Amino acid sequence: MPAAPPSPTPAPTDVELFSAEDGVRSSVDFVFALLAAGDEDGAAENLYPAVAFEQPLALLLTRSGVYTQVDDRPKILSVDDVTASEDGKSGTATVTYEMAGAEHTDTVELRRTSANERGADDYAIVTSEDDFGLDASGVELLPADTVYRIHGVDVSAAFLAARSLADGDEVLRIPAFGGTYPLEITVPGPDGFAETVTLQTSTFLGGDGTDGVLRSFAVEHGY
Repeated sequence: MPAAPPSPTPAPTDVELFSAEDGVRSSVDFVFALLAAGDEDGAAENLYPAVAFEQPLALLLTRSGVYTQVDDRPKILSVDDVTASEDGKSGTATVTYEMAGAEHTDTVELRRTSANERGADDYAIVTSEDDFGLDASGVELLPADTVYRIHGVDVSAAFLAARSLADGDEVLRIPAFGGTYPLEITVPGPDGFAETVTLQTSTFLGGDGTDGVLRSFAVEHGY
C-alpha cells in the first residue's frame, strides 16, 4: 500500500504573527505620524483617558487650524525598549524624537484599547492632566474679556474655560501637543494693549516648558 501523504503543517494565524510589543510599537509610530502631519485631533483620539472634544478646554486638540501652523512639531527618530504586560493590556516604550531643533527622549506608558484578530492590537498613550499641555496659570489674573489668539486663530474659549475652572491657585492645563505656540494676548479697554508671549512645550505631550510664562506676563503688567 502507498504511504499516506504527510499531513500539512498548520499555517500560523494572524494573531500569532503579531505580539503585544508589535502593537505598542506600531501605536507609538502611528501617533507620531499624525503629529508630524499636523493631525492633532487624530492623535488625540489615541490618548488615554479619552479626550472630551466638545469641551472648550480641548480646543487645541481639535481642527482649530493652530497645530498645522506649528512648524516645530515632534518628528520621531526611534522607538526602543518596547515592553508589554503579560496579559497585553498595557505597555511602555522609549521614544526619541526631534522637536524645536532639539532631540528628546521620553518613556511613555500605553493602554490597550482594542484587540485585533487580523493585525496588531491598538494602544493609546496614557496622559496626565497634571503635566499634559500648556500651563494656563495666570489666566485667572487677567480680565475676563481678554482675547487670546495663536497664529491668528481665536483660542479664547480654551483659556477662558481654564479661567472659569480655576480653583484657587490650581488652574487646569490646556491640552496641547508639543511645539511652539506664539500666544497673542489682547487686553481691551482704554488702557488695553496687545502683546505676544511664547509658549514652547518641552515634550510631545506638552510639558513644563510653558510653566509660569502666562502668570509672569500677568504680574509684569500689574494684574
